[in-house]
Amino acid sequence: MNRPFAYTSFYYDQPPQDGRALDFWLPPISNIKPLTLCFVHGGGWRQGRRDQMHEIMMPFFRQGYACVSLDYRLKKVDPAVQVSDLREGMALVNDLLRERGFAQPLVLFGSSAGGHLALLAGLAAPGACGDDFTGVMPEVAGIVASCAPITLEPWDEIFPGSWDSICDFVGAPYDQEPERYRRFSPLTYGSPEAPPLFFLLADSEHMFPNAKTIEWARELRAAGVQAEHRVYPNAEHGFFYALTRQSQQMALADLLGFLQSLEPAAVEMNSYGKQ
Repeated sequence: MNRPFAYTSFYYDQPPQDGRALDFWLPPISNIKPLTLCFVHGGGWRQGRRDQMHEIMMPFFRQGYACVSLDYRLKKVDPAVQVSDLREGMALVNDLLRERGFAQPLVLFGSSAGGHLALLAGLAAPGACGDDFTGVMPEVAGIVASCAPITLEPWDEIFPGSWDSICDFVGAPYDQEPERYRRFSPLTYGSPEAPPLFFLLADSEHMFPNAKTIEWARELRAAGVQAEHRVYPNAEHGFFYALTRQSQQMALADLLGFLQSLEPAAVEMNSYGKQ
């Protein structure tokens, strides 16, 4: 039986600001899973909205996962501002859970630019990207990045549209401020302490090179990090926003399996079931 799919929107500020809000979906507490999933939309860092993620949130919610769709500011803001917005959203989610009598770690899921920001928010220490977040970061049990760039530094055969979006996002020419490109590259923050990672890759990807992500996953595994990747046939950049195609159904099944693999550790690292 499908559970009702109703949600509540929460805003970080009064009066509300565009981009500083989240949608919170809470299944019945009696059989809730020990992880909360936070979804981050894509859109080239300058477009998109949190309700884009609602369709793919449904099957996870119906499996018993609390689900959150996070917004972030878009209009010509510094990259560090977007990272701060996500961190504030994550902290608010943690507070909302505690208000309901329990706490549990988060799993971040992002598509394209959203995947890039999810990796930064989940891997970099507060302040490392220049963000001004001063709150308490909740536990991150895992990160899922779909069709996301792991580096913003230029690579061979870069797609011109990708490079234009990256330069606009970073806000400075690469030859003048290469350090900013390194600072906002998730690759910079890989370490043996990283949470488990899962990369969804499209075999017809044209924006960001799959080979770089696959190689980074291998390096992380060699360092002892759980880092998985899957390449989906007949899939293109940003393919996982719906659930009508075989590649999307395959990705859904893989993600449910990934979440199940995280649940035993999640029970140990949080106060799920103890409050």
